Amino acid sequence: MTSSRHVHRRPGTVLTALIAVMALAQIGSAPAVAADPGIQPRANLKSLLSHQVYGYLPYWRLNAGTANQLDYDLVSTIAFFGLGIKGTGDIDMAWTGTQAYLSENAKAVTNAAHAKGVRVVPTFQLFDSGSLPKMTAFLGSATAQNRFIGQALDLMDRRSADGANFDFEPMPETMTPKYLAFLAKFNAAMDARFPGATVVNASSAGAPSALIGGLVPIVDQQFVMTYNYRWTGSTVTGAIAPLDNTSRTVKIHMDRFSAYAPRESLIMGVPWYGYDWPVTSTVPNATVRSDKTKYGAVKSVTYASARTFLAAHPEVTRMYDASEGSGFYTYWDASHATYRQVYFEDERSAAAKYEYAITSGYAGVGIWTLGNDQPYPEMWNALEVFFDPNHDVRPTGDVRDIARLSGAVSATLDYRIRNDGDVPEVGVIRWIARDPNGRPLAKGTVGTATVGAGKTRAGTAKVALGGAAELAPGTWTMTVYFVTDDMAWESPPVPFRQPF
Repeated sequence: MTSSRHVHRRPGTVLTALIAVMALAQIGSAPAVAADPGIQPRANLKSLLSHQVYGYLPYWRLNAGTANQLDYDLVSTIAFFGLGIKGTGDIDMAWTGTQAYLSENAKAVTNAAHAKGVRVVPTFQLFDSGSLPKMTAFLGSATAQNRFIGQALDLMDRRSADGANFDFEPMPETMTPKYLAFLAKFNAAMDARFPGATVVNASSAGAPSALIGGLVPIVDQQFVMTYNYRWTGSTVTGAIAPLDNTSRTVKIHMDRFSAYAPRESLIMGVPWYGYDWPVTSTVPNATVRSDKTKYGAVKSVTYASARTFLAAHPEVTRMYDASEGSGFYTYWDASHATYRQVYFEDERSAAAKYEYAITSGYAGVGIWTLGNDQPYPEMWNALEVFFDPNHDVRPTGDVRDIARLSGAVSATLDYRIRNDGDVPEVGVIRWIARDPNGRPLAKGTVGTATVGAGKTRAGTAKVALGGAAELAPGTWTMTVYFVTDDMAWESPPVPFRQPF
């Protein structure tokens, strides 16, 4: 998988194709709008990232120094967040997010990213509540949708955008068909105007299955918001994006999405933040105090603010919840006479998620949000697992206990798969046995294995060499293979005596 031009759209249905034709007919082939002065197009450079690294950059993290703080070698797409959509279809030009997207600071980020071949896209958002009046009005009106598409494409032209991100929240199952039809219409118009542009849709971990499956032929990837499992309203503290060992985890929801969409089309969201709760004790997963007026409100923290607090309070011990996967610490709040407990995504828990994304075959990971780490480098350092990875696997094997039973010859293979590279590998362990003349007379598959970076996978397998009447006695050789989707490694031939 490469990250520079990911296009995994499946052939659309007849309905999708019809929507596309209607969209082009209604919107027309609008003329290009000139790029804003100083905006540079994306350089045609090959990315050295093995997977997607999709980073959201919200307006509240954008300032004059942002362009010099991002590591463009370690991100494949930067999604500016966010540009609001009104029920009428108009883009809210007065909204802070839109103004930030059109700012000089955003221009500096765009040009720095484009110089490295990194995609830069706007995030179009429509957040609603209650009976969803804005979303209902927008998705129920072809006029509103066409108005938005025209304005959106013009803005994308102005900023030399490389695609678009969509974030409609909430998205109930009742509105899913209309939303899918709108996205198909937008995608058709965008493709006609910006060939090669990409669309990514952001979905909550609990998105309707009809939405997940329906997006497959329309968008390039789906960004899955696998975080905020614990929040301001939680009654017990814990990881906000637990990888494992609770009733709601990243693994559970990514597996659910994989049932309706190809894994290579899914981007797994990773938070660079956490929460600070008033609690009744110092134990992990402490009970949250219910009286927030007396004991203080729950506070959101960034990775950076958590690190800064720890640096300023050396008496507080930073710990790690290995069960769920999260950094955490507990401290005494004298002003409210209570303990407070902070769980936050740190470089160790993020690295575990990155390894899981790689070994599970997902398109990559997404970050909410860029800028939550400054000035600490560790979260960026953890992303280096995706950069120009070194693949170095060394299979070895030994053969013993050659036996003959009822005319059939078998042996025991002891295998070792050593991963000396810097990324986890998922592959199939295979073997081939050759007779004294070098002919491959027997072969087989041991099974699939995951081998972490710097780790070794060892085991034994019973292998069948064939019927004794067909086998030549003498010195044979055994070769062990480890085969991934992209590469294959083999062991040196291991000699063994076949006496039958």
